[in-house]
Amino acid sequence: MRRARAALVRCPADCGQADPVHTYRDVSFADGLISPDQARIALALPPLLGPGTRLLHVGVGCSDLAVTFAAAIARIDGITVMADEHATAEALALPNYQVWTMNKHALAFAALPGPYDLIVDNNPGSFACCRRHFRFTVERYARLLAPGGRLLTDERGARWRQPGGLSLRWREWARVGRSLGLKPERVSETVWAWRKPGG
Repeated sequence: MRRARAALVRCPADCGQADPVHTYRDVSFADGLISPDQARIALALPPLLGPGTRLLHVGVGCSDLAVTFAAAIARIDGITVMADEHATAEALALPNYQVWTMNKHALAFAALPGPYDLIVDNNPGSFACCRRHFRFTVERYARLLAPGGRLLTDERGARWRQPGGLSLRWREWARVGRSLGLKPERVSETVWAWRKPGG
């Protein structure tokens, strides 16, 4: 029933807001819950990491990526729209981990420092308010990536959407990436990437 309802509510071309508020209506992941798509991205990360890696985690949840990888990389930044997820991140007090309460589709997202070698977003279009602001977000991702950097997602999270959000199948993922000047890649059976040229 939920899938049928989601299919009937399409992602609008434009929500009409200059600076949209978030439309996230899923659960908080602050208490340790990790989605299967997030877990698969975490398994794909180690070969892509090095001591100088700068990583942005979009939707930090229980900060599992920071707990697992912060000690092995240079920096990890994160954003979330959930106050309890932000509080969980702050309580870790990791010296190279910083989290902002922020909607990735809002204008404030453009102020993130970057550049990043890796950006992780397991729900790139799932909670988009409209296609215009989705485009704003992915264009910002392309600018935030360092040369040779990758944005990672997982097929499950990319294809899932709440009513009004945007579902991305591989063909759409590849098309959007190429339109941004990024190379679509399959990192594993389910983990997809956009890679920025250079580096």
